[in-house]
Amino acid sequence: MSLFNDDIEVWRAPLVEDAYGRKRDWDAATRVWAGKGAVVPYRHTKKVEPSTRETSERSATVYLPGTVGVDSADFIRFHNQYWTLEGDAWLWALGSRRYTMLDIKRVTK
Repeated sequence: MSLFNDDIEVWRAPLVEDAYGRKRDWDAATRVWAGKGAVVPYRHTKKVEPSTRETSERSATVYLPGTVGVDSADFIRFHNQYWTLEGDAWLWALGSRRYTMLDIKRVTK
């Protein structure tokens, strides 16, 4: 994990109200953080029960340097693909170093 050489972006969309309530306007999303980080993909792909869906799910863990303000509704952009967060960011320290850890997933067909 000493190599932070992956280009990573954090994208956030504003909440807007429509006739049905509040939702994220991803057409108006903005990049709130960009920099180098480390992405550690999981070795396997989870296949969802075939009788319910025909998709698979990839997962990874992202390590960002320092304390990055990431919201659980943000998207992570890595290798020109958008990934969703699974839960909140986890802030932790290793000696005097500070990191932000994110669990991310991407559903594919």
